[in-house]
Order: sequence, then C-alpha cells, then structure tokens
Amino acid sequence: MKNCITIDKEKCIHCGQCLRDCVATCLEFDEDRVPRYNSRADKCIACQHCLAICPTGAFSFGGLKPADSAPVTTVDSDALLGLIKSRRSIRQYKKEDVPAEKIEQLREMLAYPPTGVNAPTLHFTIFASRQKMDELRRITYECLEKVPSTSPLAILKVMAAKGRKAGKDIVYRDAPALVVVSVDEKIANAVCRTVDPIIALSYVELYAQSLGLGTLWDGYAVAIAKHFPEVWSAFQLPEHHKLGFVMTLGLPAVKYARSPQLEAKNVTILK
Repeated sequence: MKNCITIDKEKCIHCGQCLRDCVATCLEFDEDRVPRYNSRADKCIACQHCLAICPTGAFSFGGLKPADSAPVTTVDSDALLGLIKSRRSIRQYKKEDVPAEKIEQLREMLAYPPTGVNAPTLHFTIFASRQKMDELRRITYECLEKVPSTSPLAILKVMAAKGRKAGKDIVYRDAPALVVVSVDEKIANAVCRTVDPIIALSYVELYAQSLGLGTLWDGYAVAIAKHFPEVWSAFQLPEHHKLGFVMTLGLPAVKYARSPQLEAKNVTILK
C-alpha cells in the first residue's frame, strides 16, 4: 500500500488527534491546521492509526475510504473470559472438511494480528481440505519411515508407527485442515521472528473457537518439517521465510461440558 494521505478539508475539525496518535510522529499541521506529512514521512509504517482515530472520517490513508472501515466494537468481558477458559486442545476431529465459509472468515481475520512495527512479515499457508491433508500425511509418514535410530526423531518414528497400526495419526491428529505460519527473515527483526508467528496463531486459536472450530498447537509437525525438506516444501513457504509454527484445524468430534478449574498462582503484581 502506498504511503499517502488525503484530508477532506470540509470534514476536518483540526482536533490534532491524528498528530498525537501517529506512531512515527510523521504528521504536522499546515498553515491552515490541516494534517500533512512532515520531514519524517519516510518513517510512516502504514499502521492506519490516523485513519482509525479521526472522529469525522476526514482522514484517508493510502486511498482507503473511512466509510468502508468497520465500526469499533467491544465484546462482553465475561463472554470473552468464558471463551478463554473453555479453550481446549482438540485431538479428535470430524471426518469432514472445514466449511469453505469458515476458511474464508479465518482468511479475512489474518489481516489483523499485530506484527512488530507493523511490518508485513508473516505468510499463512492453509491446508483447507482433507484431500490436501492426506497428501501431507503421506509425505510426512514416508519421511518418518526413513528416520535412523540415532536421530532425535527416532522416538517419534516409533510413536507414529504404533499410532498408524492403531489407525491413529499422531502428527496431525487426523485433522482436515492446517494453518502454517512463516516469517520473512529479511524484514522481521530477531525478536519479531519468534514472537510474530505465535501472536498470529493465538488470534487464530481464539477466533477459530468462536467459529466452532477446534485447534491444536502442532509441535510434532514443526519438528518434522525442520528435519525433512519434503515436508518443508509441502508447506509452500515463500522465499526467505522461516517456519514459525503449525496449528491443526477442524470441526471437533468431541464436546467438553465445562471448563477446567485453574488458579493463577504464577503471577506477581507490583504496586
């Protein structure tokens, strides 16, 4: 998106909120108290705070129309806490594809997880059908069969073989869909390379639950992909991208009746 601003002078009330909220401090008033870029224009990170905060919709960024933005909404805090408390790692999925409309809703949401300095560091690969997942399963288990006894993955090879004999997929839990997030190592700084993918999948996890979908943080898949180019290639990561993490996705075949009872004892509050 091109970093350019347009001000509707008829709507601008010269309140200065856009200037005060500019992350890069790259805005100033002109002689008529109309916002414009200052000498720091090249520092703009396209965060759109200016568009979002303008109370009258006078501020347009990158040619976007303020009227097309969704209104700011809030959710009931008790309802959100209930969603967080009832979140479970799902290891049992229905043998059906995730409905296409839910995949599309998830895709649209993926524009919003925050990244360091608002940089476009992340890429998401979504395996959206059981057919694509079965192809990935075949590649994965063929790779596991090649693991030597001296490999760190040897125990996983044994576990996977036992699971398959019992008709179980311990790597992907027979999930019908998968979300793979990677990070551009040329753009993201060292801290963001690790943190940005986890933040994004945390958003995926809770939003998926609100859509009636289950998820699982899939560490087995990450370990296997890092050892086998065939699996890494199947994830179709863009050039210069490092694998962040992997999350299974699907309609749960299990329904929990209540949340667990936990207590936050590992918190220090300083006053």
